[in-house]
Amino acid sequence: MALKRKKAFEVNIEKINGARMTIETQMMAIENANVNLETMGAMRAGAEAMKNIHGSMDIDKVDATMDDIRDQMDVANEISDAISRPVGMGEELDEDDLLNELEELEQEELDAKMLETPAPAVYTPNVPTHEPERHKTRVEDDEEEELEALKASMAM
Repeated sequence: MALKRKKAFEVNIEKINGARMTIETQMMAIENANVNLETMGAMRAGAEAMKNIHGSMDIDKVDATMDDIRDQMDVANEISDAISRPVGMGEELDEDDLLNELEELEQEELDAKMLETPAPAVYTPNVPTHEPERHKTRVEDDEEEELEALKASMAM
């Protein structure tokens, strides 16, 4: 009997522990739901505050204002440039014109140097006026003698 009671108590304890776990899980879910509800309320209040702040503004007005600011900054820069330019300096020179003028001056200088350079001295050796003598070798002499002998024998 004591064993049956013990077994019944153990089963009862397990049921109570299971119920307790379920209740704790429900409590955590309720706490999370409350946090979510408060978060949503805060987000909604933030959205309303932003709507009130931006109520009189729209993107077109902001763009127009920014364009006006840029235009005024451009005008201020032009005025500053005009004031800072020294008096009597005239218009700014075109950089391409200056480069072309520099190239022309350099070419003129190069042409002048080339004209001042003396012509190089031309040296040519004297051309011989007589025909060089041919030195006959002994082999050529022997061949010529044989040729003469052949000619003489054929003429007879």
